[in-house]
Amino acid sequence: MSGRRTAVAALLALAACTTSLDVDLARRILQPPRAPEVPALREAGADLPAPEGLRAASGELRAVSLQWDPLLTPRVAGYAIERALLEEGPFVRIGAVADHAETAFLDSGADVAEHGDGSLVLGDGATLFYRVRPFGPTGELGARSSATVTATTAPAPAPPSGLRAWSRQPRTVPLAWEPSPDPTVGGYRVERSPTSRGPFQRLAELSERHATVYVDRGLGDLRVFYYRVAAVNRAGGVGTPSDPVRAVTKPEPLPPLGLRLAGQKLGANRIAWEPNVEGDIAAYRLFRVLGRRRQLLAELPAPETEGWDTGVGADEAALYTVIALDRDGLDSSPAKPLAVASVGYGLAATVRRGGVYLTWDPRPAEGWQATRVFRHDLFSTSELGVAESGTWLDPDVEPGRRYRYSVVLERADGTRAPPSSPVEIQVPRVLRAPAEASVR
Repeated sequence: MSGRRTAVAALLALAACTTSLDVDLARRILQPPRAPEVPALREAGADLPAPEGLRAASGELRAVSLQWDPLLTPRVAGYAIERALLEEGPFVRIGAVADHAETAFLDSGADVAEHGDGSLVLGDGATLFYRVRPFGPTGELGARSSATVTATTAPAPAPPSGLRAWSRQPRTVPLAWEPSPDPTVGGYRVERSPTSRGPFQRLAELSERHATVYVDRGLGDLRVFYYRVAAVNRAGGVGTPSDPVRAVTKPEPLPPLGLRLAGQKLGANRIAWEPNVEGDIAAYRLFRVLGRRRQLLAELPAPETEGWDTGVGADEAALYTVIALDRDGLDSSPAKPLAVASVGYGLAATVRRGGVYLTWDPRPAEGWQATRVFRHDLFSTSELGVAESGTWLDPDVEPGRRYRYSVVLERADGTRAPPSSPVEIQVPRVLRAPAEASVR
């Protein structure tokens, strides 16, 4: 209460000021007293008493707190704190306090430049030696120091326990471990290697002591990996990693087997295959292979194992393959391709005395009711007519010329089949016997 009354009185005095001198006085009253400054210290061997009761706290994270008993004599103006890496020294001054009643100091490594690499001074698990020397009002250091005490910083974190890795997951490996009981731990480092011997690659830095789950994603199928985890303290110190654990990602499905031609009709091929042995197949994809690319024809839900290609030309050579997909979205390698010769018309041409005679299979069982007949010249195509059966005679031919023909089947609704492969025939100059056509 006395401090509050003093502050109130000072504010009232500031409010009552009428001159600049009064204002300066009030400001000096309000400002807290400045801490005494440390004078320039020098080795003088002054006859000052040695501090007693020096003690150092171990187990702190890259820091050591010191305390000692005060020297209550006007000849002592403060204390110099010294540190060494060996008990016998050499000791280096790391700080000072300019008040004989101030008897605490925290060594947090602010002076590491004097010792070189700070990690060698206040790293994890570092053992250090301390002493305190008094100094007088003009900075003369005392000849006697306190007894030397030792302290050790907190060690690097122990390996996390209970590391587990789950196998047979689609292109991922989930990891989990127990949280570290060490309060200095601020997170974890996760590492991966293709072998238990390493080298290990850093995957992630987790920044919470209770963040004890990590999922390694984007992996391949049937891949073997080894994982380990190290705790990281709040100062960035990495502890010894755990023993590695092994995990294997889920394999892709096997390629479907037994591709075969299960049926044909004009303009369509039906492809079948054996069901996969895996129990989690979700679908099959039927492809037509076109050079270096694949054209998707159908995606069929398991257990269906047959699909149609309804876009083939007459007499066209086609190549097919199938891929299996499981419920996790993994797909197999393509099945061994199947080559198929698509159904044609059987178009043939012969030369008779009346002209060029064409024959073909009209395929009425497949719903085709008529056939359009075409003749192809060098720069044009003309329709000769519509046949109700599988024959046609073109009388308008000249001896010694070559002709090309094709046919197209048609349904009653006007839909057409793929055109036939063209047939080509040379009309001889003198007719002696029927001439056979060549299909091109």
